[in-house]
Amino acid sequence: MKIFKIENDFSFKDLTFLNEEDISLFSSFTGQKITLDWKEEIFGISQDKHTRGKLLDFDSRCYGDTLIIKAKFKNLFIEKFSDIIEIFPIKIKGIAEDYIYINVTNVVTAINFDGLDLQESLEMMRSKNIRFKLESLENEIIFRDTKINSSYYCTQKFIDFIEENKINGLCFEEIGTAK
Repeated sequence: MKIFKIENDFSFKDLTFLNEEDISLFSSFTGQKITLDWKEEIFGISQDKHTRGKLLDFDSRCYGDTLIIKAKFKNLFIEKFSDIIEIFPIKIKGIAEDYIYINVTNVVTAINFDGLDLQESLEMMRSKNIRFKLESLENEIIFRDTKINSSYYCTQKFIDFIEENKINGLCFEEIGTAK
């Protein structure tokens, strides 16, 4: 089974955190349930030179474990993933449309480090030929790994869900296989 890392489609503009404190806050989310009530704008549109000429009309963005989706897709995510995600409203400066932050609480011992020393583990992670445990992932669609929990991973089923619902703004990098 192929495993993918959820990333951004870079034909769309990037987002940036407006406050440095929020960077630390979001990086502390490792799959645990959280309780937050954001009133202020958290993100803005990146104005760096690499975003010139890129599309602004995105439905979603994903930065490591920060997955943001237009609020109009909220019910689709609740119907499909209510037992493994939390959803929070979020504001993006300069965009009137509502978005949601999706916290994936499905943490699985997925990456197979068995028999690897530290150097071999690092080499495997860099190689994008990561070994995943099939028995841990047979019924999974979107998840975090227990050790490498700063990214969201998915199976083809999640990609199919995104494509069927015509949600743009994401891309999926094949990073390994579950055997």
